[in-house]
Amino acid sequence: MKKWKKFGMGFLVLGLWVFPVSLLFAQSLETRVKFLEDIDNVDWYKVYEKNIIIGWRGLPDNFYGWNHRTAVKASLASLYEVKVWSVRHRQKSWLPGKGGHICVTTAKSGRFGKSNCKK
Repeated sequence: MKKWKKFGMGFLVLGLWVFPVSLLFAQSLETRVKFLEDIDNVDWYKVYEKNIIIGWRGLPDNFYGWNHRTAVKASLASLYEVKVWSVRHRQKSWLPGKGGHICVTTAKSGRFGKSNCKK
C-alpha cells in the first residue's frame, strides 16, 4: 500500500511540474515568433501546442527561409521538436493532422531538422 502512495505522489509531483512548464513553453514560443508580424505575406499565425501555424497570403520569394528561420527561433525556446506548418490564409481553423497544408518545417534545440518547403 505504501508503494502505491509513493507512486501516486511521484506522479502528482511530476504532473504539477510538467503543466507549468508547458504553459511557459507556449508563451515563450509566441514571443520568439513575434517577428512574423512584420512580414507582409503573413496574414496570421498561431501557436498550437508544439506547432506554429502560419497563414500565408501569397508566397514570398524567400518562403523557405522564413519557415526555416521561424522553426529555428522557436525551437531555441523549447526542449522539444517544433513544427512550423504553412497554410493558406483562408484556413484559420486548420490544425495539424487535417491535411491541406503547403509545407512543414521542423527544428529541435535551435538546430534545423527537415522541411518539405520548396526553395
